[in-house]
Amino acid sequence: MYLYFKYSLIVFETFFLFCGVYLPIARIDEFWVFRSEFSILSITKDLLVNGETFLSFIIILFGLIMPLIKIILKIFEFDFLERYNLHKFSMVDIFLIAFIVFAGKTSSYFEVYLLYGFYFLIASILTNYIYIIFIK
Repeated sequence: MYLYFKYSLIVFETFFLFCGVYLPIARIDEFWVFRSEFSILSITKDLLVNGETFLSFIIILFGLIMPLIKIILKIFEFDFLERYNLHKFSMVDIFLIAFIVFAGKTSSYFEVYLLYGFYFLIASILTNYIYIIFIK
């Protein structure tokens, strides 16, 4: 029963992470006329196209690769990353979303609406916390 619960949490966290990265996380309405939706993958693609390679790399590294490494380390039960505290940087995408929502709420030119990709990212984070509380 313990292993079933452990691996089901890992599967759910992985599923939620991929859905959160792929699906639209927010919609921006500008001047009540223009509307655009974006996901973590579309943001990184747009940054790469516009020559912002470093920012794109940072978002992919800490928004996708680091959480995947954490999941893989959970499966094989390695704890060597914990001493470096790199897991704290794996929520850079949530920070970016918080910044965009803050900018939208303080601006009269555009409004930001959170979409289902954001909630999948939050579900992935909550699943990780449930894993930490009950398994570790």
